[in-house]
Amino acid sequence: MTTSKGLGLYIHIPFCAKKCRYCDFTSYAVADEDTHLAYTLKLIFEIRAKRALIAGGPGDAMVDTIYIGGGTPSLLEAGLIQEILDAVYSTYMVKDDAEITLEANPGTAGYEKFRAYRAAGVNRLSIGAQSFGDETLSFLGRIHHGADAVRAFGDARAAGFDNVSLDLIFGVPGQGFSGWERDLRAAVALEPEHISFYGLQIEEGTPLFESRESGDFEEVSDIEDRKMYRFAKEYLTGRGLYHYEISNSARPGFESRHNLKYWSMAPYIGFGAGAHSFFGGRRFSNKPELALYLAAEDERDMADRSHDNTLSDDMSEYIFLGLRRTAGIDLGGFSEEFGRDFWELYGEETEKLIGRGLLEKSGQNLRLTALGLDLANTVFTEYV
Repeated sequence: MTTSKGLGLYIHIPFCAKKCRYCDFTSYAVADEDTHLAYTLKLIFEIRAKRALIAGGPGDAMVDTIYIGGGTPSLLEAGLIQEILDAVYSTYMVKDDAEITLEANPGTAGYEKFRAYRAAGVNRLSIGAQSFGDETLSFLGRIHHGADAVRAFGDARAAGFDNVSLDLIFGVPGQGFSGWERDLRAAVALEPEHISFYGLQIEEGTPLFESRESGDFEEVSDIEDRKMYRFAKEYLTGRGLYHYEISNSARPGFESRHNLKYWSMAPYIGFGAGAHSFFGGRRFSNKPELALYLAAEDERDMADRSHDNTLSDDMSEYIFLGLRRTAGIDLGGFSEEFGRDFWELYGEETEKLIGRGLLEKSGQNLRLTALGLDLANTVFTEYV
């Protein structure tokens, strides 16, 4: 599996019909069509304004992945998605075989929208099923039912999508191991090309956090959480979806090309409220506040944070981001990239992690073991 160094574009749509109880992303429950239009026009302005960034920049300036995420991009009318992609194509050089993904919520899209998105150039859908159990969906605050996710998947196929991913969440209170197993079986039965599976994170400032603090429920134990995770890896692998990243499995050739950029330090530029970028050795982001983004008169007014990576930053990120992939990191590639010997720099901590059974060497690669996947954050902190 190789990762292209072509340019990725991330386009953030921060609108939702209703904000989920667990969500701490940059998103707003705004269904007003006038606001959607104003935001789209501002996005198009930013897409064009940032074109100057890639002039003379490093690597291949050809765009080979576009990811429209949120929020709930499928809340937007298909015509607005068409206008956004038209702006990209008229401003950037986009490869003929570019991967163009759109996230969709089963409660906000169906056949007609999917057909229009496909006509606009979207060729990959990521459907936020999260679960097929109505009680689990209700606990999470989702707006759809399990049957809606099944319908949405069928609609996507009927609309011509042959590359569809499903998102699932495990470790939800009340879900239980049997509920998680049912979710996986239901997802696999649809025969998607890709499945992402995430453990529920209860973040401070969310309604779910407040509910837990009030004693409304108890979190799933670490042991139960890890049982669910291990089962997912094994079950999906046994059904042709190989585990290629900590939280992602895919049929061969259907890995998320855009997300692989994040784990491989390939360049990408983000557009929209709260969007992040990595380009020319610099990480930078936009202001997350919707009102500030809409009021910005130029891209400098949109800017929030910026950090110029040092050599130490780059080496550290190469390691802990690369270790998210089950193939691990190429130690020879590390030396070629940075002109430094990996073992001289990180030998002591790496040998310690190998001794604890968290890392293993496989040829020229260093990768997480099965136990290391369970304790990935413990490994990553050694390289930060």
